[in-house]
Amino acid sequence: MGLLTIACPSCGFSRQLPEENVPEGPRRVTCPQCKEIFVYDKAAPPGTNGETSQTAFPEAAASDPSLEQSSQNETPSVSPDDSQKAAAAESADPFSAVSPSKPTALTDIGDLFRLSWELYQERFAPLALLYLLTILAFVIPTLAAVGLGFFTTLLAGGITFIITVALGLLVGIVGSLWCYGGFLSAVLDDSLRLEDALRRGKELILPLAWIFLLGGFLVTGGYLLLIIPGVIFTVWFSLAQFIMPGENVRGLAALLKSREYVRGYWLEVALRLFLVWVVSVLVGAVPLFGPILALLFFPYLMIFHCLIYRDLRALKGEISYSHSTKSKLLWPGVALVGWILVPALLILLFGSLCSGKFRRETPVKVEAAIGGSACLPFVRRV
Repeated sequence: MGLLTIACPSCGFSRQLPEENVPEGPRRVTCPQCKEIFVYDKAAPPGTNGETSQTAFPEAAASDPSLEQSSQNETPSVSPDDSQKAAAAESADPFSAVSPSKPTALTDIGDLFRLSWELYQERFAPLALLYLLTILAFVIPTLAAVGLGFFTTLLAGGITFIITVALGLLVGIVGSLWCYGGFLSAVLDDSLRLEDALRRGKELILPLAWIFLLGGFLVTGGYLLLIIPGVIFTVWFSLAQFIMPGENVRGLAALLKSREYVRGYWLEVALRLFLVWVVSVLVGAVPLFGPILALLFFPYLMIFHCLIYRDLRALKGEISYSHSTKSKLLWPGVALVGWILVPALLILLFGSLCSGKFRRETPVKVEAAIGGSACLPFVRRV
């Protein structure tokens, strides 16, 4: 089962659909993002689709009689049934002429691995390059700052080392978020070129930083609550990094929307994420070449993850989720309990152990029956 990419020629918005779900013949399509109308024909050679045509823009014919006459001469006869179908297609939602029927289940695991591999082969070069830039954008400024910090320490003292390294880390984090935002945009949109992806990634620096901080706080707090809540949170909030650039939903709202997408499919999503995680671990465990293979495998991992998001979005459609103060405070509150409770228990446990040890090892003064007192240094209580 191949995939077809239908892209708007005006704004570049694209959507991937299974080939068998795209009808034959030219279809009038309305872009859901810019509302531009264009004609798509899956049998047409690549590069010819998306051109505005007379059938897509009838108002052009009205303004030019020669075009109207040419269109009438070239237009084939249309049966009443075909006219009704075309009218229904035009009045439907954007991209309805080529959209598949609403799925009833997630893509089979085997098909998901295969589709991810097909997309990985098609998009390997830009995705691998963007991910490599993500790593280098962090490593190079950080190493440069450490080296410069050692040099400045000899001249101006130790505080300059801390300041220099902190600035290097800040530059590295910002650059890494920029490139990673471009990487996510390229995973979501198959038509993006490298420079376009980086342009979009620049707009995602602060939103990505915020969503990573929130997600890390929630998931880590969940793992501190005896691990199981952390596993649940990991699956719930795993789609937020795609929702944020894909639907322009940011911060805690993206995390809550991710949870709503996963609701009812938690086990299926968890199984798919677990299997691809096992594969990534096995790839990284290959002797000698494991780290390099793990880096090359990461774009595949993200494509796999993105296809799960697309499946759930197709299944759920437009979803509503609670924006109330209670819903916004509930899960951060649960995570906060983990952050506070576990360290408090550890402190109490450590304190009780130290206190018990102190009591056991404190010398006890015992009054002797005859001849005064004696000091017994280590008297254990029974």
